[in-house]
Amino acid sequence: MTMAEDDPYRKTLLLYYEEEVMGEVYFSELAKHFEEEGAAEKLKLLAAVEGHAAKVVKPLLERHGLVPREDKELKALGASHVSAHRDLSWKDFVTYMVERYPAYIDDFEGLESLAPEEDLPRLKFLTEHEHAAIDFANRELEGQPDSIAPLVAYMEDPGPVA
Repeated sequence: MTMAEDDPYRKTLLLYYEEEVMGEVYFSELAKHFEEEGAAEKLKLLAAVEGHAAKVVKPLLERHGLVPREDKELKALGASHVSAHRDLSWKDFVTYMVERYPAYIDDFEGLESLAPEEDLPRLKFLTEHEHAAIDFANRELEGQPDSIAPLVAYMEDPGPVA
């Protein structure tokens, strides 16, 4: 039994980190399947947001002695999820984000509730990336020309340094 398997916080932290790595690949690969103007660029920005969130959380893995699966495996898993959404229209995909992604906030806040105090700044930054994605999706559905603003703001924030 590894350290992550016997501790709900560590197990979930490791899983959520890995899902961010997978998410970066998922959005990057998904960008190849949408023809609507600007969609590919927006998906690449979403991929960058996932990567940024993972980078900010990674020191927590080191702090807790957690070792994620190999990048090659995580990337393959991320790419494998593309087939579920690649045939949607852009509007349907963004609607899916608006409907599904709020549940991820609940998941991230659940992780925060298990965390030691010193981990909270990085975990709150992780949660914030989901708020940015949902804000983007809502703006996109509304046709706002600045729909990417929440994603850009997230990318411009270096996150916690401690």
